[in-house]
Amino acid sequence: MGSKRAMLGNGLGEALGRSLGEVNRVFDLFTGSAAVAWHIGQRYDATVLASDLQEYSRVLAAAVIERTEAVTDRVWVDSWIERASERLFDHAQWAEIAKLQENLGKIGASEAASSARDQYLGDGFPLSKAYGGYYFSMWQVAWLDALRATLPSQSGLRDLALASIIQAASRCAASPGHTAQPFKPNESAGKFLIEAWRRDLPSIVRSRIDDIAPRHAKREGKAHCMDAIELADRAKPGDLCFLDPPYSGVHYSRFYHVLESIARGDVGEVSGSGRYPNRSDRPVSDFSMSSRSKRAFDDLLAVLARRKVAVIITFPAGSASNGLSGEDVKALAADHFRIEEEKVSSRFSTLGGDLKHRAARQDADELILTLSANV
Repeated sequence: MGSKRAMLGNGLGEALGRSLGEVNRVFDLFTGSAAVAWHIGQRYDATVLASDLQEYSRVLAAAVIERTEAVTDRVWVDSWIERASERLFDHAQWAEIAKLQENLGKIGASEAASSARDQYLGDGFPLSKAYGGYYFSMWQVAWLDALRATLPSQSGLRDLALASIIQAASRCAASPGHTAQPFKPNESAGKFLIEAWRRDLPSIVRSRIDDIAPRHAKREGKAHCMDAIELADRAKPGDLCFLDPPYSGVHYSRFYHVLESIARGDVGEVSGSGRYPNRSDRPVSDFSMSSRSKRAFDDLLAVLARRKVAVIITFPAGSASNGLSGEDVKALAADHFRIEEEKVSSRFSTLGGDLKHRAARQDADELILTLSANV
């Protein structure tokens, strides 16, 4: 996923601001972390419509763009945490789990992982079964399960609470940037695993609520878990569409499956070093397939051109592993639109650097194309 938060302060924010003008609706068709959807919703008098194939992205976007007022009350947070606490404290194994958490750093990573993986809390704790002793300590993931099971029922608060869990889980996950696979409990990576496992997840949830709750859109928007072309077909002349399509040849669901499981509240059977769910439960995109990415991009641009909307595209300037390059994107765009402006921003994610062959983030060029409909 490109570093859109950084790009918003490095050219993208300016491009969006110049394009919005009298625009009433903005479509964020690959919303991802929802950074752009939040940015536009909070700052501009425009309705934001966001979409992504993954549910966790829908939740993150909805937590802000579907509200037009800040959430100032915190009583509901205390009630929510209390419900989750009761669910945990009443469990027969909670004392043992809490003791293991206290011993992190005092015992080796291998022993800590083995003890955590021996724990089974029952069918009501699906995240713990899949990820306990891997991406999270058993204490952390039990909290994730308990908080997920006791979410507030009010729709606005529910998405806000769930978004805070997703962001907290992302900050606690014992993995190198993305959840493609967890740190191994060995001599080289064990210290990083223990460091991540010792993070206070419920406290981080509260801090995420404090960050998200004051945010809100100027106009009520809507977030969807759906295909980009399907939502694009609802656009109208005068709308603005922002496109940050996948550039990885590996489906993004491989990198974010843990966050997706938390958003859905279920995991099912998992396998492999990454603890992946069944392939049928992992969204796939033509944009991440080298044999289909060019056609998918062309089809999307054709729909938007037919709808006579303005478009802003971000994409790595060089060659990407999904078979497209910045030059390909420019050529496809020129077939359907007039390219009004071309900018370059720097620094993007490699989707899981390994420190040996590449860093998780590198200085690199990323195109920002501003397009207008052909007359």
